[in-house]
Amino acid sequence: MRIGCCGPIDRLPDMAAAGYDYAELRVVDLIPDQDDTAYAPIRRRIEAAGLTPEAFNVFVPPHHPVVGPNRDLAALRAYVTTAMARMRALGARLVVFGSGGARSTPPGFDHRQVPGQLLEFLRLAGGIADDHDMDLVIEPLWREVCDTINTVVEGFVAARESGHPRVWTLADWFHVYNNDEPLPTLAEAAARLRHVHVPVPPLPGAPAHPTDAGFDDFLRQLLAVGYDGRISVEDNGKRFGNFAAQAGQALAYLRARLPAS
Repeated sequence: MRIGCCGPIDRLPDMAAAGYDYAELRVVDLIPDQDDTAYAPIRRRIEAAGLTPEAFNVFVPPHHPVVGPNRDLAALRAYVTTAMARMRALGARLVVFGSGGARSTPPGFDHRQVPGQLLEFLRLAGGIADDHDMDLVIEPLWREVCDTINTVVEGFVAARESGHPRVWTLADWFHVYNNDEPLPTLAEAAARLRHVHVPVPPLPGAPAHPTDAGFDDFLRQLLAVGYDGRISVEDNGKRFGNFAAQAGQALAYLRARLPAS
């Protein structure tokens, strides 16, 4: 299993020093709305860091809504096309579609239109991903931050209903925990499970977090359903106090519990 770490570009050197297999950066940091001249110095910084960003998240910003009355499919297509091209050129294999601000139902909008709009976007983005030999991975989100596709099973259903072979789903222990989703349901989604996020695990001397108690159970359930892909550490709980010192501790915790790829 390949273990990576999520974060901004300026943390790439520390991720590499800690020994992660890959980085998971933010799509918005590739400034897809701007031209290649503006992007060039960002690309050089990433390439110089020595750690491949095999995955990306923070995909679609709120000013490019995926659902609602202001959705602009032409603008979305242009944004996603530029983003995919830049990600793939850096070595990415997948992009995570969380983007709660872009996919939440706007106030007053007919919620009955949302599933169709989401599927339309998934098919559009899945096609562009295919053009760049990448996968699009739906991230089910905590109900308090998004009102669409909340559970791993819902992510599985959306990926299947998209009908696109490049559209998959993700399991994130932070969101699974906060949605009180039973771990055995991971088996229902296993056929479409392409990526995993975990919050920062228990660290020596760090305060306890609510997700600690079931952290190892989540890892064991992943192994039980046959998952052997990438798993990225994402600091949803703001646990890293000193990233350079603690990034390696988080990696060691996971290495001790997961088989190497």
